[in-house]
Amino acid sequence: MKPIRQLPDDVSSRIAAGEVIENPASAVKELIENSLDAGSSRIVIRLGNGGKSMISVEDDGNGIPFDELPLAIERFATSKIEDVKDLSSIHSFGYRGEALASICAVSRFEIRSYRPGSAGGGLLRAAGGTIVLHEPVTAQSGTRIQVDDLFFNLLPRRNFLKSASTEGRRAAAIIRDYSAAFPRTSFSAYLDGREIFSTDGIHDRLSVLAKIWGSAGDLRQNIFSESGVDVEAVWLPSPGTRRRDVTVFFNGRRVRDPVVLAAVSSCGEAASGNWMLFISVPADLLDVNIHPGKTEVRVHSSLPLFETVRKTVIGLIEGNHIDPGLIMSPGRSSGGYRSGGAERGRIMSLRNEPGNYFCRVKEAPGPGSGVVGEVPVDPDFSYIGQMGSGYLLFNGEEELVVVDPHAAHERIVYEKFSAEERGGSSQKISFPEQIPPTLSERIGDFRESLEKEGFAFEERSGALFLAAIPDSGYCSSPLEALRSWIRTLDDRAENVRGQEGRSAIKACHSSVRLGEKISNEEAVRLFEDLFACKNPTMCPHGRPTLIRLRSRDIARLFGRE
Repeated sequence: MKPIRQLPDDVSSRIAAGEVIENPASAVKELIENSLDAGSSRIVIRLGNGGKSMISVEDDGNGIPFDELPLAIERFATSKIEDVKDLSSIHSFGYRGEALASICAVSRFEIRSYRPGSAGGGLLRAAGGTIVLHEPVTAQSGTRIQVDDLFFNLLPRRNFLKSASTEGRRAAAIIRDYSAAFPRTSFSAYLDGREIFSTDGIHDRLSVLAKIWGSAGDLRQNIFSESGVDVEAVWLPSPGTRRRDVTVFFNGRRVRDPVVLAAVSSCGEAASGNWMLFISVPADLLDVNIHPGKTEVRVHSSLPLFETVRKTVIGLIEGNHIDPGLIMSPGRSSGGYRSGGAERGRIMSLRNEPGNYFCRVKEAPGPGSGVVGEVPVDPDFSYIGQMGSGYLLFNGEEELVVVDPHAAHERIVYEKFSAEERGGSSQKISFPEQIPPTLSERIGDFRESLEKEGFAFEERSGALFLAAIPDSGYCSSPLEALRSWIRTLDDRAENVRGQEGRSAIKACHSSVRLGEKISNEEAVRLFEDLFACKNPTMCPHGRPTLIRLRSRDIARLFGRE
């Protein structure tokens, strides 16, 4: 057995760097946080080859004096804390003094900086952690850091990097998340010289997230405080799916937290969609020093955190008909913002105005086939109403019928598609819509399949536009049609086979969602069209479209039989 010995500095520094810097995105995160700590109002990020060959982050922050540049890349050198007492109440992003040292140890590194009021700017270059140049230069106020050939001297880590497009998407996601967390800071991101995202630093968080997620009208926001925990939640619902994308910021720090994720997940499918949660707790109750990459935190007590997050999420779900433009009333009650009665009434009246008569259902696909599974084709039922959960209730002489509107509409549209054997034809969009960044990134893996189904795309000035969608009777927005198909291809591609599978999926994502408000006329039309189908009792995926509660079954439940 070999004797114990101290590792050389170059080996230990590369090991430490591998703990702090996992990929280009983690390097971008550290550099953005340094810029925010420096009080920057403008941050420009440039990536080459997804960040694998080049990362540049430039800001207009405080800058670093010339004499301190060598210290900036030394391990455990920092301006954020001074002694052990500071560890109990950390308010800055940085404090470990490892980020720049770790990045520098595994790259060809350059830093230019000028602190206003100092004698002049400075330039420092290093390779693999070794300084090769340190000299005065003319520089603008702030700091510019360039990282070339990341992991050039740590091949095992470099070999584990993904493709340039994947690494670029990861880094772009970090940039967008921080732009939403800090909407008063201007962010600009460039990939291989092409601008992929920017904010102007003068808008509020909802405006930034509307640009990122691409559905301003559907955004929901809630703010709630309890047990010393403040939670701000922004939600873009995705009805009819189980997908949840949750981004968490703790005291401004982007982290992964199992307690918060569990709180959102505990609300089930009703919480599907995109979530961004901004959580604030007193600094002395938050331990941020538990992960080298500062991607995890530990709260003094997890139960109050779980309950506060869950109540915030439930509050949004229960009030999901409230429009974000009307959500805030001046007063706060029980720590949360509430909608006034006038606003609630206004929203409901807008939704009940006469308009396009149930464009989601369209015409019936054809004559029925008599009796299917004891359900009459021409039933004598009266419509009762829609449950809060979205199901429709119909009253018959001897039974109560509960209808799942999404499954029912799937059956109607599926039989229409199957009869017409449609697939691949398009309808052009008069004014092509710009595709938001988060959606644009997901198109890459499925573009060929999407175009086969009838989608068409245009590129203008580095942005991607939606020019056509499948000619399939979509009544929702073109972007929502695109989202639906991407969810389909992402979640179900392995299970789709042939024309029947394609028709089923088209039907699924052309259909009204469970939970959408449906007028009385729409509900009756849906019910009639369902019973004109060849198989009205099952959706194309095999789920029931309706449940029958006969009078004798109800009586038995009440103990009357």
